[in-house]
Amino acid sequence: MNHMGIATLLLTSVIALSSCGDNTDKKLDNKSGSPAALVYTNGVTDANKGAKKGPVELKGTITFPNAKKVYLWATYGKTNTLIDSATVSGGSWSFGSKERVQGIYMLGLAENNFTSIILNPSEAVSEIGIRSGRVEGSAYAVNSKENEGWFAYLPKETAILKAIKDARIAMAKSSLKGEYEKQISTKEAELSQLQADMIAAYPNTHFAKLVTWKQEPTKTEIAKYWDNVDFTDQSLIHGTIMSDRIQNFMRGFSKGTESGFINCVATVAEKAKADDVVLEFMLNQMLVGFYESGMENICTYIIDNYVNGDACGDADLSNIIKSTAESIQKISVGNTPPNIQMTGIDGKSVDLMKIAASKKYTLVMFWSSWCEHCKGEAPEVKQCYDLFKPKGFEIVGVSVDNVKGAWEAAVADRGFTFPNVCGMKLWESKAAKDYRVTKTPAFFLLDSTGKIVLKPKGIREVQAFLNQNLK
Repeated sequence: MNHMGIATLLLTSVIALSSCGDNTDKKLDNKSGSPAALVYTNGVTDANKGAKKGPVELKGTITFPNAKKVYLWATYGKTNTLIDSATVSGGSWSFGSKERVQGIYMLGLAENNFTSIILNPSEAVSEIGIRSGRVEGSAYAVNSKENEGWFAYLPKETAILKAIKDARIAMAKSSLKGEYEKQISTKEAELSQLQADMIAAYPNTHFAKLVTWKQEPTKTEIAKYWDNVDFTDQSLIHGTIMSDRIQNFMRGFSKGTESGFINCVATVAEKAKADDVVLEFMLNQMLVGFYESGMENICTYIIDNYVNGDACGDADLSNIIKSTAESIQKISVGNTPPNIQMTGIDGKSVDLMKIAASKKYTLVMFWSSWCEHCKGEAPEVKQCYDLFKPKGFEIVGVSVDNVKGAWEAAVADRGFTFPNVCGMKLWESKAAKDYRVTKTPAFFLLDSTGKIVLKPKGIREVQAFLNQNLK
């Protein structure tokens, strides 16, 4: 089951990369079948460019009696960091007037119950209403042009992108390619017009700048793809727009080859050198994206040349990307991953490295009760465990559930008798973060020294390895 990450589709899209790259700008007119130009509107102005910092009063109301606090998270790509909280009193809440950097933030009741908002010092007061206990979809702007536009735009964009995705999936299974191409072209033109209308309706706002960055005016020339992005503008590190652009760029220009991906990495890095903070951000997003796509060879290239090498020139990279690089290297084959020390489902202490040292091979298996793939593989996991346990094999199950009852029931129903732990924090648990797990199931096979010897895609790959190495 997929979670989030910037380029989780990179691997699966490699199959279609050549055709995507060849046809990205051939938009067909719905009636004539001839190419139709899309509207490109530049909403970046002197009033909204750059990452301004200044006081913003963020306040609002919530119609949910159980709400005690409202929280605010800063964003860095797809990473959210809790920075503030406000007490709810009589249905109202206020963070007061505080220094904020222009950009996207997350506002909500919990780390899995929030929505994105825009804060801009040019808008001294931002007032948001929340209609229910489920924040996403129920938030609205009371007094904020920035968020009035943002909340109006997002659901329309989501619906259009879903229609485009559905049409592409259907086209892949159909012989009527032309008809689906027309549907896609029509929806792309609809999105383009929506963006133009929104920029016109909310001029000089940060929202208008974000919508500008969402557009891709040039999809056929690799050197011009990023021309509508100002890489000196540090506000682009807040939110996921650049992550999405990177993914589209890789899919459109890499041709699915290692050299193609490396060329794309070099192009992005060269463009982003305009600002050290932005360069680090873009490298970090690419590094995480390639890792989550299983393309660790490209990760190694980025680490060797940009993080540890001199490809960044005199750029001053902080500990953010160095930490990302280090964590990826720790969970690469041949290295020792972070230890997992937790209380097991039976109340006993579980220490991964102690277990590994006492066995020939130990499988760390990240899973969840709701994951259908995990459920489907469960009988084979049990079979593999029963077969190889007498020969020196162990499994440590690490659930990313957050409901204890669901986890316990799944362990019992699937007959898992091996050590099982759960952080009860979904993807935010320490183990899931340490191992950079964003989907389940995920496997790491360790030898008796605690080093990773295999990162299999499924349990059958584990069994094949054990058949060869555990006689």
